[in-house]
Amino acid sequence: MMIKVLFIAPYPAMAVLIDECKTDAEDLDVTVKTGNLGSAIPLAKRAEQDGFDVIISRGGTAKLIEEVTNLPVIDIHVSGYDMLRVLTLANEFPGKKAIVGFSNITLGAETITDILEFPIEVFTVERAEEVGPIIKDLKDQGYSVIMGDVVTVHNADRYGMEGILIQSGREAIFDAFQRTRTIYSFYQKKQTEIELMKTMLETAASDFVVIDSDGGIVYEQWKTISSSLIDLTELPDDGSLNSQGVITVGDDMYKVKPSVLTNGGRKYYLYSFSKLEQSMDESLIRVEHVSQLPLIIQESAQMKSCISSIGENVKKFKWALIGESGTGKGLIARYIHYVKHGGNGLFAVERARDFLENSEADEDIKTIYLQGIDALDSSEQQRLQQVADYHCSIGINIIFSVQSASEGVFDPNVARIYLPPLRKRNGDIRALAAYLIADSNQRFGTSPIKIKEEALDLLEKYHWPGNVAELKAVLHDAAAAEKGYVLSTEVIGAMLELKISDELSIPDDFLQGTLEEIEKKIILKVMEQEDGNQTRVANRLNINRSTLWRKLKN
Repeated sequence: MMIKVLFIAPYPAMAVLIDECKTDAEDLDVTVKTGNLGSAIPLAKRAEQDGFDVIISRGGTAKLIEEVTNLPVIDIHVSGYDMLRVLTLANEFPGKKAIVGFSNITLGAETITDILEFPIEVFTVERAEEVGPIIKDLKDQGYSVIMGDVVTVHNADRYGMEGILIQSGREAIFDAFQRTRTIYSFYQKKQTEIELMKTMLETAASDFVVIDSDGGIVYEQWKTISSSLIDLTELPDDGSLNSQGVITVGDDMYKVKPSVLTNGGRKYYLYSFSKLEQSMDESLIRVEHVSQLPLIIQESAQMKSCISSIGENVKKFKWALIGESGTGKGLIARYIHYVKHGGNGLFAVERARDFLENSEADEDIKTIYLQGIDALDSSEQQRLQQVADYHCSIGINIIFSVQSASEGVFDPNVARIYLPPLRKRNGDIRALAAYLIADSNQRFGTSPIKIKEEALDLLEKYHWPGNVAELKAVLHDAAAAEKGYVLSTEVIGAMLELKISDELSIPDDFLQGTLEEIEKKIILKVMEQEDGNQTRVANRLNINRSTLWRKLKN
């Protein structure tokens, strides 16, 4: 196989020698150009586009070229023969002598001058800009002969000194040709491996992006998603790279599977995207990634018992979370999901009836949290149990949210977790208040960072019909109203008094009409407070659901 080589010679004499040597390298298609340092950069930038496989140059020019091309660059060595030739020649010159150049020249020069005891000083530079000032200083010190690369000779001429070019001979050029073959073979092997990896990535995911640790895009492929719709800031952060997330792209939801790649001591992040396979209207289901164990306040014996019950039933796949509205069933559902899966797999929130109509779940969903069980009739609830049993048999957790033990689908395989109302877990109010005040401060920038003891007493004495959800709303509103750093008794007291007066107020016309009409008004008012949940309404009024249904129909 012919290797196409661009040989950038830093001085014209080398170009002539290369033309002579390349006739013996039949496997190399060598094109020779002359260019030194900056003048070589345009040649190198076009090389890949022009179809070259390898670039050969020397010293500082080779270093500059490496920074502007993806092609392998071979740096011509200055051989011992080359150095001996120039040192023997210069040794016959009168006056003080020095070598100034890049390390490819000076390392070998120091060894030879030491061994042969030539009175020649050696100076190594990192950048071409250093050469001029060094030569000026050497002239001031009485040096008359300067040896080095092209840039060294030019500066020597500039200051009126004798400049001797250290040239590369045939041995160095043939050595460069041999290293070209070796490196090109290695480069081709690596390129084949890279193409194979790209093909594997393309097979594994049609849409993906690889990002380096600085946030720069290393490689990307988009086949089904427009890259302009992807906001990289929505991707999972480094803390959850072993997990999975969900993002919205346009009108669709996509799963994001992140992986950490390590190469050359550097970390890279691979994000692959695949559409969430959900046949139902995606507005009816919420899919999310639970990246960490939810914080559960459990200072009270009631909540400790609740969390303990979860641990005792952790091997089960079907769960019923039983508790009033606002007791935190959604938070407990996410807690169960994380305890069982450690953050792997997706968590879905769905309405029970929608689940029945579209019961096929995406393969990455590991937990389905179902709400609205009370809205199903008995035949639908029976069918729901069958569908739930199927999902549990394939390893998906089904968690029902219900108001009372009389609701939903219960059998011996269901893990029943009872969530106490806030009025029965009074010992948690202090810790909940501290957490919710801090949450408001972090999320909304509110001022308070603590609560007065007297204000806390008021919270503990209130009966909280809306449970933790109501406590959260009160504390967030109070934090927004409070201007100081301590949540005052006055602000909390005013809010609780307003809530109590609202609960006790009765409209002027509420008690007008017949007993049956007043009863109907009471039922409708409770229905409004319970968001139309007939089971909760029946429980509050201490009647069964069939009686409630009959009274509503009258």
